[in-house]
Amino acid sequence: MKCRVLIVFVVLALSGLGSATAAESDRIWSALVLGTNEDPSAPVPEKIKDFAPTLEKIFGYNSFYLMGRKTRGLVKGDEAWLIPTREFFLGVECLAREETYYKLRIELYRKDELLLTTEARLARDAPLYIRGPLWGSGQLIFVLEVQ
Repeated sequence: MKCRVLIVFVVLALSGLGSATAAESDRIWSALVLGTNEDPSAPVPEKIKDFAPTLEKIFGYNSFYLMGRKTRGLVKGDEAWLIPTREFFLGVECLAREETYYKLRIELYRKDELLLTTEARLARDAPLYIRGPLWGSGQLIFVLEVQ
């Protein structure tokens, strides 16, 4: 009898830990990156070093500059303003939370002008890359990741 009680207690304790871990990881990390081609290429900022090979492969640039970043909780029905720079804003609303992904409504603004509205799925371990407008000597790229 003591063994069964102990097993039930351990299972309940582990399930509680699993819930806490899931709640802690329900955060969205976003970054605004400027991609350019330079000779020689510029060093990649530490905060986006893991994304650089994929950014280079997808977008074809060899230099990346981190323009802004933000981490925020990700809760169904919640809306957040991410990447608050002077010129660009990214509004993200969590429409649904599934076991393996989040369904998001994403709005991209340049100052007061709405440039893009879309819905996307953001899965764990699968960052979302959004090609933004040309800007300066390169192109803006938005990166979203569940952490």
